[in-house]
Amino acid sequence: MAVEADTRDEVVQLAAFQVGDEEYVVDIRRVREIIRVVPVTPVRKGPKYVEGVINLRGSVIPIIDLRRRFELPVLDSPQRKIIIMTIEGRVLGIMVDAVTEVVRAPRSSIRPAPGLLDSEHAPFFLGVCHFRGRTLVLLNVKNIVASDDPINPPRVDGLTDKGAVWGDKRE
Repeated sequence: MAVEADTRDEVVQLAAFQVGDEEYVVDIRRVREIIRVVPVTPVRKGPKYVEGVINLRGSVIPIIDLRRRFELPVLDSPQRKIIIMTIEGRVLGIMVDAVTEVVRAPRSSIRPAPGLLDSEHAPFFLGVCHFRGRTLVLLNVKNIVASDDPINPPRVDGLTDKGAVWGDKRE
């Protein structure tokens, strides 16, 4: 029982970023680095949300534009960043509107949200984290990249934090 309490009170670190009007987070352990947007070489016949590839210190890295993935209008802004991540041993980059901060929150503050559990959202969004008066949506980047299905990102207003603590059954 003491082990359960320790897991629930464990502090997790999440990289927070914006895409459109919403703020999202990913587990910081997956993030290798965050870079400014660099020229991207387009890839023919790839999914429309794949911006292309970049050469980062000799490694060719595919870049996924989350605005395109979420079917939002393309934005050209100097604040845009590329988060270089490792997902199941593969390195890729996700292009976001802005990186906001590293969130340190207790694991117990991350909860599934009923609006994210429907069949449309469940594969792509793991839950929500309530942090300093903000609701941050935890992304399942593995599924976002693996699927070609359209993704309609949830609106965080109206999502509640009822349910099990993140990490109780899956992480």
